[in-house]
Amino acid sequence: MQEYNIKDRDTYNADKKGFFIGITNRTKRVFTKAVWVSKERMAAIQDGNREWITLIACVGASGEALPPALVYTGKTGLRSGWVDDVETEKPQVFFANSLSGWSNNELRLAWLEQVFERFTKERAMRRWRLLILDGHGSHVTTEFINFCDAHKILLTVFPPHATHTLQPLDVGLFSPLASNYSCELDRHIHRSQGLAGVTKREFYSIFWAAWSSTMTLDSIKKSFQATGVWPMDAEVILKRFDNTTTRQDEALKIGEHGDSDS
Repeated sequence: MQEYNIKDRDTYNADKKGFFIGITNRTKRVFTKAVWVSKERMAAIQDGNREWITLIACVGASGEALPPALVYTGKTGLRSGWVDDVETEKPQVFFANSLSGWSNNELRLAWLEQVFERFTKERAMRRWRLLILDGHGSHVTTEFINFCDAHKILLTVFPPHATHTLQPLDVGLFSPLASNYSCELDRHIHRSQGLAGVTKREFYSIFWAAWSSTMTLDSIKKSFQATGVWPMDAEVILKRFDNTTTRQDEALKIGEHGDSDS
């Protein structure tokens, strides 16, 4: 970052997150003991739809979120009914489909070309951009790396099993996004009294409400600060692994002092 004079406005973190369309996270409910004893409320209503949709998200250290990309499960391409709720006056969102609903090499390269490059190139002008990713195979294909090299995009890959500590999206944003999605899904189900199923058609409107309330400028900036990415501060991470206590430090100093006097 110092060598290429990378600033916050050119520093980005991208990753994917999966959603079961009709499954919420664990939630807490408050009600009277009498209701519990009567067994009127034993479980929250859930639709139970386990169809999978993958989100490809990207956020910048200066606080902005790039338009989300959603990968739907489908064998015959996207259907218009799945995206009827997309409102043209809202920020853009990108849709794709795969057989599994997961991202793959082709989709990640398409995202790099059509989303990341498109929405960061003009802002960066002739400067280098930094894109921080996990080590998934779709991020280190020859095509992916060559495109980045040709378009002044520096790639940094997290070490294995480290994203829960080092990645801004994991540390500060994906968990709140999942919680907000659960809350929005709960509201949708209760409005319909559990009578209307949750399908791909309903997913976008539920997701967009959760996305909008999560990806705020302040939250994104805090996620980069919490991982020491921006402002650059290794101590933010290192102090989490510092197990030395004040007493141990004092004992070491005493030992050193005693040795010097002998």
